[in-house]
Amino acid sequence: MAEGAKLYEFPGEIGDRKVYVIRKGEKEPEDHPPLEISFSKQDSVHWVSYEMKFRVLKLEPIEEKADCAPAQPFYREFPEPIDGGPKYAYQINTGPAKFAAIGFSYKAHFEFEDGSLYDPHIHVGN
Repeated sequence: MAEGAKLYEFPGEIGDRKVYVIRKGEKEPEDHPPLEISFSKQDSVHWVSYEMKFRVLKLEPIEEKADCAPAQPFYREFPEPIDGGPKYAYQINTGPAKFAAIGFSYKAHFEFEDGSLYDPHIHVGN
């Protein structure tokens, strides 16, 4: 059986750099817990794929009050669009979360170069 996503945390003085390794063709369980991001510690997520480049299509708030959630929960923008879509990369870093995103969970929509999809969940806490 193939291995799913793995999370590696590198504790820091201010915040954690969370390295989230994604693998093409692996699906997260439907009820998997979201990756917890701390706003006050200024955690960041470093998504990495060793097999194939991927891109972030969108981040979608998944709470009942999703209309109050910022569309982009992180200060750092994802790679710039090229020819109408985001750029593919082997690694993407989020940077710290925005204050307005505290308390919201998001479903990330990733696409690999071959068109296959991956959907990790994140939650921004205080």
